[in-house]
Amino acid sequence: MPFAAESFDLVTAFEVIEHLARWEELLTESSRVLKPGGILLVSTPNKAYYAESRAKAGPNPFHCHEFEYEEFRSALREVFPQVRLWTQNHTESIVFAPADPDGGALEAEGDGDPQEAHFFVAACSRQPIECNEVFAWLPRSGNLLREREHHIAKLEGELAEKDEWLRKLIADHSELQREHDVTINELKRSNEWAESVNQELKDRRERISILQKEAQERLDWIRSAEVKAAKEAEDRLAWVQALEARIAQGVEEIERLNGHLRALEADLAARDAWGRSLDAQFRAKADEVVQLVDHLNGVRSNLDQATAELEILQAQRRMIANSKWIRLGRRLNVGPVLETPAE
Repeated sequence: MPFAAESFDLVTAFEVIEHLARWEELLTESSRVLKPGGILLVSTPNKAYYAESRAKAGPNPFHCHEFEYEEFRSALREVFPQVRLWTQNHTESIVFAPADPDGGALEAEGDGDPQEAHFFVAACSRQPIECNEVFAWLPRSGNLLREREHHIAKLEGELAEKDEWLRKLIADHSELQREHDVTINELKRSNEWAESVNQELKDRRERISILQKEAQERLDWIRSAEVKAAKEAEDRLAWVQALEARIAQGVEEIERLNGHLRALEADLAARDAWGRSLDAQFRAKADEVVQLVDHLNGVRSNLDQATAELEILQAQRRMIANSKWIRLGRRLNVGPVLETPAE
């Protein structure tokens, strides 16, 4: 409790303790906040009677712990040295009273067996408690006959209200039934529409699945074609590169043969000049001239053979230069540039 110790003269807890899971703290905290002569008034239903009266309804779902007489008294005495315990019963009585009474007397012995009581009420303190009498509370409603007549009249009024309420309820029910039938028909139409939509959705999903499968097959084919095309391109590039290498070798060979031809021509010119000089100097020496002429003829034969080889190489060069791959290389600016030799 959010209070300082010894703050109160009186703490009351009527039918509270059975609702608490930590019910012991109600007692210890009450003892702490009470002054030395303060009193705790605490009540709780009798577990035995409560279980019997709620046999059909079952246990109270809001009760955490219920007490029997001895358990309740022992729990109180563990915290408070002084405990006065009363039984509390609901009972009918007959009251005789003048209009202007001078006093009153009550004859009530109370419950002889506390185990049979409806409720328990206790006064607890650290100081002795003198009160030990029997108490009774008689409300104005104790005049049962008059109260019953009023109650009957009230019930008759309530019965008329309930009849009117019932007629209105029946009319409302009829209207609700009509609205329910309309709603059912609309729901039926909605269900039929939903079923058609679901079927259409199912058909479209199947069509989408087919299209996705076809798209995947086309994609696989395109990927395969791309791989194949890439492989062919690589092969063609390798072939072109090999052809370029061969062309480069041919060009080198042509250059070498051209150089050889030039050397042969120079040698031929020198030999021809030398031969003419010998022919002028040694015209008389016919045998030597014949030998020189034969030698010259052999040289000319080699020259003719070299010229023929040169023509073959030039033809091959023209063919290579005019090939579609070399032309493709020119357009793509790839590979060597070969000039077509003059005729």
